[in-house]
Amino acid sequence: MNSNHVSPSSLQITRNELWLLSFYRESELAGALIMGRLAQQTDDDELRVRLTEHCAEEARHAWAWTETILEVGGTPLRISETYQSRYHALLGDPSSVLEVLALSQIFERRVVRHFRAHLSWPGTHPAVKRTLQQLIDDEVGHIRWVKDRLDAHAASHGESVVREMLERFQRADDKLYAELSEFRECLEKAFGTRRGEMSIESRLREIACDVLGRDGVDVAHDSSLAQLGADSLDLVSFMMAVEDAFQVEFTKQDQKTMHTLADVAARVRELRRPRQVA
Repeated sequence: MNSNHVSPSSLQITRNELWLLSFYRESELAGALIMGRLAQQTDDDELRVRLTEHCAEEARHAWAWTETILEVGGTPLRISETYQSRYHALLGDPSSVLEVLALSQIFERRVVRHFRAHLSWPGTHPAVKRTLQQLIDDEVGHIRWVKDRLDAHAASHGESVVREMLERFQRADDKLYAELSEFRECLEKAFGTRRGEMSIESRLREIACDVLGRDGVDVAHDSSLAQLGADSLDLVSFMMAVEDAFQVEFTKQDQKTMHTLADVAARVRELRRPRQVA
């Protein structure tokens, strides 16, 4: 398939639908990265295999959406927020095998329900319908293996433990889905203002990981730069990288008063805010 840039006049779906497909694509990519990282970290041999397979399928799904977007005359939009990033903002990273399994189960079930609903929307492009059905079939397989692992965990640790964890993630999922559903007809609005605000923190975490050589799970929004092991040279490198990334310039006083990533994010947001004209 020709992946050259296609002019907007040849787009066979609405701009809002292009945002939605790009969101699907970015969420699949995020899922692949998460599953890959978990596969590297787990000490469970059988789970490592399953997570690696899951990682590969999520990456393949991201490519399927890429191909679909190209087929309908568009190019993937850059989406810096995903369903997973909203989960993370609400609940943080999963810290146990049970949390990984419960989160996967709730998330994959939501994906299947949403994709089935999307199939019924009037005017859905045939290429989009084809991809939706293909991915629904794959997601059902994901749900099945995760359900088997949850049942095994319930047998050895108690059904109430698993049930309470699933209920916790279900509440979070219901909240997040309701928020996103409000913007179904105007996704650019949903992923504009709110996405931009959240993406500052996400980008700062990436910069901190790159400069300080830390794993993402160790870098929280309220992390102190000193606690992250930054020496004076690291701080200079970090501040320069942030200035380059956001096209801002910190004063010496700024650098003295910014102690956490939250402080840096707040100052970046302040510097990027349009100035009032007297």
